[in-house]
Amino acid sequence: MLVAMTWGSRRRKPAPRSGGAVPLLAIGGLVVAALAFSAVRPDPDRPGGMVILYGDSLSLEASTYFTEEMGRLSSALVITKPVPGNAPCDALDAMRADAALQPSVVVIQYVGNNGTDCTRSGDGERQTGQALADRYAVDVRTAADTFAADGTRVVLVGGPVAPGLPGGAEDEISAAYHQIVAEWDSRAYGMVRYADAAEAVTGPGHQYAERLPCADDEGPGQGCEGGEVRVRSPDQAHFCPAEGAYLVCPVPSPGARRFGHEMARVAREAMDD
Repeated sequence: MLVAMTWGSRRRKPAPRSGGAVPLLAIGGLVVAALAFSAVRPDPDRPGGMVILYGDSLSLEASTYFTEEMGRLSSALVITKPVPGNAPCDALDAMRADAALQPSVVVIQYVGNNGTDCTRSGDGERQTGQALADRYAVDVRTAADTFAADGTRVVLVGGPVAPGLPGGAEDEISAAYHQIVAEWDSRAYGMVRYADAAEAVTGPGHQYAERLPCADDEGPGQGCEGGEVRVRSPDQAHFCPAEGAYLVCPVPSPGARRFGHEMARVAREAMDD
């Protein structure tokens, strides 16, 4: 899914706007959230520009929370483009096209899907483990280079351990992302960085956890019971606490909220450099 918008150079100060409405557009069953807040004059604490989020179903679940948090932290235009089941190779063409928009920051989150054609081996078999991580590394490195070489800050997001995914490569993919960050640090420190959003939804040592202690701002309305909230789905892959739901979660989803907020925190941090 490609959203084309006319947007000036990211180095220009955004023109003053009025109002703070958050339009949410449903296109092809996906959600594109365009967020434009403003102030009377430029506010260094709320930088503008454009932020694009690419990812899989985890980003789709977290996209509303990500957009809301970016709106609290910045006045940026936020575009979310996750596609359930996708891998980085599925998004490369869209990323190359979007690079012409000169976004300030792009967030790239893929946890380890292995069902699309571009992730398969030469003989058509689904790849798993290190082989799948190697495929992801090639494509995410290409994406990072495409954006960062033109001055766009890149945030790579590590996904949480997901026993429900068949690829079994979450840790290896996170390690590959760290390697890409290290490679870029040797050229331009901070241009590509890592967001450990997985830590927000896992137990000690990034171990899988169905429930975690309630945060200070999580009460009964967010599902806090007995001092804990459910952060993962019954399918052991997604966030929505409800059985059989994740594209549209019918109840509050603390896991998606935590994941989205951490992606937004690092994206906002990248805007300062």
